[in-house]
Amino acid sequence: MEAYQTVFNIALYFSEALILFYYANSFFKQRYNKKLTILGIITGHIILFGIYYLQSTVVNLIAIFVIYCLIFSLLYECKFLTAVFNTILLLVIMVSSEWIIIFITSLILNKDFYAYQDSAALQIFDITLSKLAYYIICLVLVQIFSKRTRNIENNSAFWQLMIMPAASVFALFVFRYISLNAPLSNTAKILCSVVSFCLLISNIIVFMIYEKSISNAAELYELQAMKQKQEIDNEYFNVLEQNNKDLKIFTHDIKNHLEQISALTDNKEIEEYISKLYGTVNSYSNVALSGNKTLDVIISKYNTLCKNKNIEIYFNVKTANLSGLANMDLATILNNLLDNAVEAASHSEIRKISVDIFTKGAFEVINIQNGCDIPPNSSGKNLFTSKRDKAMHGLGIESVIRTLKSYNGIFDWCYDEKEKIFKTTTAIPKDK
Repeated sequence: MEAYQTVFNIALYFSEALILFYYANSFFKQRYNKKLTILGIITGHIILFGIYYLQSTVVNLIAIFVIYCLIFSLLYECKFLTAVFNTILLLVIMVSSEWIIIFITSLILNKDFYAYQDSAALQIFDITLSKLAYYIICLVLVQIFSKRTRNIENNSAFWQLMIMPAASVFALFVFRYISLNAPLSNTAKILCSVVSFCLLISNIIVFMIYEKSISNAAELYELQAMKQKQEIDNEYFNVLEQNNKDLKIFTHDIKNHLEQISALTDNKEIEEYISKLYGTVNSYSNVALSGNKTLDVIISKYNTLCKNKNIEIYFNVKTANLSGLANMDLATILNNLLDNAVEAASHSEIRKISVDIFTKGAFEVINIQNGCDIPPNSSGKNLFTSKRDKAMHGLGIESVIRTLKSYNGIFDWCYDEKEKIFKTTTAIPKDK
């Protein structure tokens, strides 16, 4: 029986590792890949399993506190105080779940509170019940407080799935009742215990699969939104490029007409007026700046957009024109970065944007600076949208990063709180 209980304890610590993995992934971003994260969590629980056999509750609680703090701090992008808070929260839930479950089952079944100490089967049932309660509470906390995007249908599906843990709690309660009121052989007790533990694990796995499906659905939605935006941008660029061609032809003809009119008159006032008008028309014919057709269209677009919004924008593309990028990728990178810059500058006292595209070593670099009165919503180097509709916004930077990955490119940003300037830096290998 002791060997059986040891196996059960190993399985129990494994379930706690799964619960912690689910909880931490719901609130924080992993510092490393999933394999290293899982390995770190399992290693921590192996250490806790060894400490458990010291048979000291105080030492066990201290060990859990230290190990969980280390897991949050080292394996996730989580500040130390935040790690301490979440560790204490999980410890409180874990301990209170265990004692509340024992109290409730003893009260309902009219048995002594410490009856579980005299029976390994009862102890297993109560511990399994408490871990299931612990997991249910973590599920509810994640659903209520996690920042991950969910729509109404997903929320509805989550609460429908809660029928499974509720039914599992009832089944475990029935097993405990039977073990108290009916003589069971050791084999029957072992089977009931195994079934109880399988219920706990199945609940964890079902909700992890559910979360994975939600994550995949959200990622697919983002990809579809990005693709749709790229298609719209591409269509817009085609129209804008045609308009630019028509404008160049029109301004060329107008200049010819103005030259003819100027040649037909001897009136100095008319000549001066035509000369000024000629200069104005001539400025509209200088559409191309970089030699890269797509980049020229983007420059033309944002020159016009910023002029309408009363924002000063400056492009410096003298030493590089990003000709190594596919047109769609170039549009994706610059459109998303400049859309964010225009949005921030339009609500800033410093209504200025500067765009520098140049070569540095083996990279073509894009530096964009803009006025930004409000610090960006971020966690570490991760940027989040400040708009209410999270599902429809916040895809821009993610789209830029995805595009840069195909070029082995680098993206970074910084914010100067004193100067109220936001800056993004994008570096793309020239030989890609």
